[in-house]
Amino acid sequence: IVAFAWLGLGAAPIWRLLPPRFASPTAALCTLALVAAQIGLHFKKMDQSSNDYVHNYGLMNLEKLPHNSMLIVKGDVITNSVRYLQRCEGVRLDVQHFDQSMMTYEWFVKKQARHFKNITFPNLVYNPYKEIGYSMELFLESNLDPSRPMFLCGGWYHDELPTDMGGGIPGFKTWAVGACDRIRSEESPPSLAEWISEAEALSPTYTPPDAAKYPEDTWERVTLTDYWAAKHKLPYSLLTWAMAHNDDQEALQQSAARFEDLIAEHPDPPDYFYKNAGIVYGRLRMGGNQCKMISSFANFLIKTNEGPHETKDIVKIVKDYMVHVKRLKKAGQKADCEKETVLVAKAAYKRHKPIAK
Repeated sequence: IVAFAWLGLGAAPIWRLLPPRFASPTAALCTLALVAAQIGLHFKKMDQSSNDYVHNYGLMNLEKLPHNSMLIVKGDVITNSVRYLQRCEGVRLDVQHFDQSMMTYEWFVKKQARHFKNITFPNLVYNPYKEIGYSMELFLESNLDPSRPMFLCGGWYHDELPTDMGGGIPGFKTWAVGACDRIRSEESPPSLAEWISEAEALSPTYTPPDAAKYPEDTWERVTLTDYWAAKHKLPYSLLTWAMAHNDDQEALQQSAARFEDLIAEHPDPPDYFYKNAGIVYGRLRMGGNQCKMISSFANFLIKTNEGPHETKDIVKIVKDYMVHVKRLKKAGQKADCEKETVLVAKAAYKRHKPIAK
């Protein structure tokens, strides 16, 4: 644009100084040179010819869902990627897609309800505070059907339970199973084996974009964030479920295995991946997990920017281990963890030594 503006306005007096027969060719050559320079300088940065991240993100959320599912979503990227795949490419038309934000408009039921198959809208608008409105609880209850599993992507538009009760929707619970969460009635929770089996079948498949290429405000960056959040959610949910069930060892083992895969897959695991993995290893009763706990907590301490109050308990664990290593060394014995674990623990302890004291 700058080049054309310059040629159209600023360069006109220059061309008039040239003989008529040279003016037009010179202007054309200068234009081509400037355009070529812009392409050469910026093509690599602006090349989006292989950018199919949003498309594949939509497939990640849609493709593996069970037949005849209801997909309830929140967020522009998930809404538009799924809508594009269904309307333009005919992908998974058996899945009925509900955008919670759209459901809050009074025109939605009037204009869109007829496009949904065997779906009940309890009133005219999704808004529990209006006389003509309905709650998400009532919508879910009205459409609860074992042959039509429900899934949630992007979280609830509005929590109908107070924050101190965990938020969410009364009478229903979400279970981390893949890119989206399974919505189930609280009266019919799955067994641990059923939950894990469903999660394995719905495990998200996606190649996220390079974080360095796409800024925070781009849709591509949203897909990257959502992918890693989904991959972390299952092992973390297994951990919290195990803690609520007397440290269920099977759930903790499943969580540990998934944390190991997650940390190995991520190009630069964030601190909380290591922190939560360390908590899992610390709660496993079977032998051989102490060193994994120390390694995880040490990596967390090296990466984290959390303050002394938040890290003091983990710092103490790593400090106590380093004291243990010194005693072994003094007694002429080798450390009971691999050299790499001892080194990372030493580095973490050194970084947080003032806290440890």
